[in-house]
Amino acid sequence: MHLVGFSLGAQVAGYAGQRTPGLGRITGLDPAQPYFEYKDPLVRLDPSDAEFVDVIHTDGNSVLTLGFGLFQPSGHIDFYPNGGKKQPGCATFNNTDGQYHLSTGCDHGRAPSYFFESINGDCEFKAYPCDLWDIDYDPSKCNYCLQGDCAVMGYEADKSGLRGTFYLETNSASPYCTK
Repeated sequence: MHLVGFSLGAQVAGYAGQRTPGLGRITGLDPAQPYFEYKDPLVRLDPSDAEFVDVIHTDGNSVLTLGFGLFQPSGHIDFYPNGGKKQPGCATFNNTDGQYHLSTGCDHGRAPSYFFESINGDCEFKAYPCDLWDIDYDPSKCNYCLQGDCAVMGYEADKSGLRGTFYLETNSASPYCTK
């Protein structure tokens, strides 16, 4: 069985997995942050909730700056597209006032969009192994793979057998996957 949950649904999938021994897989799509980040694994999605837990982080900014998603790694494999905090195309420039305007929830909503595209698209979301520190401060260090250590974000994430944190870049509009 494979549970897929978005935001609070990802946290609920963790609870379900906790109570379902032997659950095969949980995919967390930008798990909800408020009241979950850095809390006991019993109350949030974590690797013990299923045999394989993969997570796509897209809106890991502080809740004080309207970040809704969990930045903390919470799976066997965690993907941080575009650094996991801001997604390209979610802040728009207004020519009238010369300001950038954020679309509340856009970054958070990208995780399901990426996952759906990984099923329906014809491109693999190739992700590079990366230390969480580098993702947060210098993702340019995360743009190469040694033989066999790149993962694929999305539906096929379980095929590689890889674990850890991974970085990738996406396009600002659909198709999001870069070739």
